Amino acid sequence: MIRLPSILLATFSLLAWGQSPKPAAPAAQPPRLKVMVDPGHGGDDGGARGPKGLKEKTAALEIGKAVAARLESAGFQAVLTRDDDTFIPLWDRARVANAQGADLFISLHLNAARAKAARGSEVFFLSLGKGDDEDVVAVENAGAGAGPGSADSVVASILDDLAQKAFLQDSERLAVAVQTQLNRLAGIKERGVKQAPFIVLRGAAMPAVLVEVAFISNPKEEEKLKDPVFRAKVAEAITLGVRRYFAETNGSVRRRMVGAPG
Repeated sequence: MIRLPSILLATFSLLAWGQSPKPAAPAAQPPRLKVMVDPGHGGDDGGARGPKGLKEKTAALEIGKAVAARLESAGFQAVLTRDDDTFIPLWDRARVANAQGADLFISLHLNAARAKAARGSEVFFLSLGKGDDEDVVAVENAGAGAGPGSADSVVASILDDLAQKAFLQDSERLAVAVQTQLNRLAGIKERGVKQAPFIVLRGAAMPAVLVEVAFISNPKEEEKLKDPVFRAKVAEAITLGVRRYFAETNGSVRRRMVGAPG
């Protein structure tokens, strides 16, 4: 014969088991910060050429792949504007970054100078005026073709300029962070950040910089650019710069505010 207290005890135990809290679902991970990596030139646009024939478009693509891989390993999402020998019009590259919802835009190039001894890296952010280095601007903007022609395109271009103007301060911070790391890589005490009206940076609705990684016109740096070990060091320096930028801004991402409901 089953006693009543035993029945009540069993009933309460079943009720308690049914009401025990279930394990909490794992918290959703925030989306990874996305960096658009833009290897300059491509296709019929070879860019500058080194004394021994290395083409800027080739070196920029190899560096871009190394930077993207290192960013991925550091926890970022990296997207390349091109991953083969394809030409993308300068006017379209920032628009690709906008369409991808990128948080940063980094365009990679190689510098050239008449003085073969010139070495090291230079990092630029957009100038809506004349800029600091007309020779570099002329080279990098060459072949851009005519700008937007239709009335709608002109309005869109004006809006693009206003969008990037909102990010000039953040772009400068990113440029300084990347330049500092690249100076250490090259053993150069100071090669200041510069501004220039690069078409490729116009319209980027996020912090955007153009990195002249090295002087392809310098025979020693041309050889370095062919070395995967050196390219890996460049990728590490740029990644450290990106991480430093986000550390200084507490990981905030302002580009998501562009076009947000008011």
